[in-house]
Amino acid sequence: MSLSRVEWLERHQIVIYLAALVLGAVAGLVLPGGASAMELAIYPVLGALLYATFLQVPFTALTRAFRDVRFLSATMVLNFVVVPVVVAAAIALIPLPQAVLLGVLLVLLTPCIDYVIVFSGLAGGAHQRLLAAAPLLMLAQMVALPLLLVLFMGPGLADIVEIGPFLEAFLILIVLPLGLAWATETLAPGIAPASGSPP
Repeated sequence: MSLSRVEWLERHQIVIYLAALVLGAVAGLVLPGGASAMELAIYPVLGALLYATFLQVPFTALTRAFRDVRFLSATMVLNFVVVPVVVAAAIALIPLPQAVLLGVLLVLLTPCIDYVIVFSGLAGGAHQRLLAAAPLLMLAQMVALPLLLVLFMGPGLADIVEIGPFLEAFLILIVLPLGLAWATETLAPGIAPASGSPP
């Protein structure tokens, strides 16, 4: 895909997302019996989408992130100290059912890194430095998320999350696409994004 097409897709991504939602709703209404077949496509489609997303993360720039100690320290403190404190204050003010709380925590405690980079670039922030730190941030989120969920939800987490399906989804939708993206960037360095532009 040429760079101009990628830029076009990024520029019109909101319209594309809305069109996909409408198309999915129409397909569900017109073909209600096709739910079982479509369900089988969930993992492959999500895996492919996450692989494409992970390809935009410059894993080969990981060593550069470690050299930027001040920026990396500030980013880690913000992500894993400040944000959890703010989230704790927010959920203390607004009681939520356990299942809803889980979804809220997943979104707030592990914000989408690629969108953070894009928004930082649009705001004139240090998106190049954030781009270099993205692989480390992603790995840190993966390690910290289970610990944070247990901290916020306590024993009640086991009542709404089954470990088996959770691990299965984690391996198929996170570890496998992440490993394939890393291998792709290692074997074909030219596929990694330019360090000057956010994904």
